[in-house]
Amino acid sequence: MMGELKKLVEEGKIKYIGLSEASPDTIRRAHVVHPITSVQMEWSLWTREIEQDIVPLCMELGIGIVPYSPLGRGFFAGKAVTESIPSNSFLVSHPRLQGENLDKNKILYSRIEKLAEKHKCTTSQLALAWILHQGDYVVPIP
Repeated sequence: MMGELKKLVEEGKIKYIGLSEASPDTIRRAHVVHPITSVQMEWSLWTREIEQDIVPLCMELGIGIVPYSPLGRGFFAGKAVTESIPSNSFLVSHPRLQGENLDKNKILYSRIEKLAEKHKCTTSQLALAWILHQGDYVVPIP
């Protein structure tokens, strides 16, 4: 597939190649065929798993990161999410908002809320500021 995308770049039909939800191995293999411009992954104060492998790899290879859900799938959008989730929300079935996970995440939200108050901003603003502060190579999709 990367070979075909590379041909499209060479023919001027596309300018750049980006990947979404790719593993470190996939990113490396693809980058050997043609430079990858960006990788789209979930990344927020709530979802930080990519910091172990993906972020260092992208920095090493000069690949931009396009984090989606920088507000933690709405978790940092406001206290209402932690107090009562509307029955029609996709968050109702999210494992992080059920049982003891919900209790632990309420504590996390409270800590973030206190930090936001200290900096005179909302939890959403703090979450976005945090992701933007990760580097010039990071361009989130709120």
